[in-house]
Amino acid sequence: MPIKRFGRVLTIALSLALFITLSSTGYTVKRGDTLARIAREHDVSTVQLAGLNQLDNPDLIFPGQVLEIPGENDTETTFHIVARGETLARIADKYGTSATALARVNSLANPNLIWPGQNLAVPNSDETPVQVSEPEPTASIPDGRYVRSGRSHIVKRGESVEKIATDHGVSVDAVIDANGIVDRVIYNGTRLFLDGTPVIAGGSGGSVQHLVVAGDRLGDLAARYGTSITAIVNANNLADPNLIRRGQSLTIPAANTWTCPLENGSFFNDWGFPRNGGRYHEGNDMFSDRGTPVRAPMAGRLEFKTGSIGGYQFNLHGDDGIEYLGSHMAGFAGSSRRVAAGEIVGYVGTSGNAAGTRPHIHFGMYLNEVAVNPYPTLIQNGCK
Repeated sequence: MPIKRFGRVLTIALSLALFITLSSTGYTVKRGDTLARIAREHDVSTVQLAGLNQLDNPDLIFPGQVLEIPGENDTETTFHIVARGETLARIADKYGTSATALARVNSLANPNLIWPGQNLAVPNSDETPVQVSEPEPTASIPDGRYVRSGRSHIVKRGESVEKIATDHGVSVDAVIDANGIVDRVIYNGTRLFLDGTPVIAGGSGGSVQHLVVAGDRLGDLAARYGTSITAIVNANNLADPNLIRRGQSLTIPAANTWTCPLENGSFFNDWGFPRNGGRYHEGNDMFSDRGTPVRAPMAGRLEFKTGSIGGYQFNLHGDDGIEYLGSHMAGFAGSSRRVAAGEIVGYVGTSGNAAGTRPHIHFGMYLNEVAVNPYPTLIQNGCK
């Protein structure tokens, strides 16, 4: 059964500024229960039920699971649907709480990464705040801006992360977070930043079902759901995109999934490696056979560029607020346009200043024009 992204449905059906205030009690899931059946029995909507219980996949519940049911006791929970351009700090101010409390209640691994349509539970304003002992941050992203001091260190032979952190008076975690270091492995000659909040991208995934009505066209549906005609055609194996019929159920891929840009590509954490001309690598090189399809990692606005350094290059203004870049392709797939995650945008090659090297793409990520290491995002999303 396809995953239904109720947050996405809410975004379409309601204003993004909508919030829902509910009271709740507990229900223990029995074998054979579905969320829709439980919602009907308690006279609430599946959207409310999924939102109150923060279900990433509303189709996945299991016997013995305890679900909060809206409307049956005095405990209030407020939900906020994230609007474009909002930050956790701005939402916290609106409800008289803190960004830390919002991150804790919603189990946000990266409080600087929220996306339009995301459903956030808001803690009660009269709730006693939990006192959490945290180190002073070396960097932050106030109002969506990425801040990094620019302080850096060039790794010398035999140095460790611990030694570098001690020598510069920063924490080990600060160095690891700023550079996406895994298992404490660093390389001689690499430039490491000494501060900077980690950025790990990841979409909501899933899809929604649309029942075709008279007058529906794929172009209109793609625009309505923030995806592409190609993505809908591929998801439904449509032989003729101009032929859909009333009453037909179409799977609409969610726009903000996150897709590996290069399937089965080989790469490692070469962030910060030295380059000719005193430059340092601000991304990861991903290798594969020449002509292998390169895919959009996130839905967004795609632009193609050609230059002497990057060669055939895509620039993707992602719906998650991150800019994605892929250089040295052999060619483009189509023209600049809006794309869905996973849509083919080009092909692996050696264009630009990559002539004579193994076929690959240079993959980069930027937040507010500041380069961040893509490696943790690639690993987190199962690209390796």
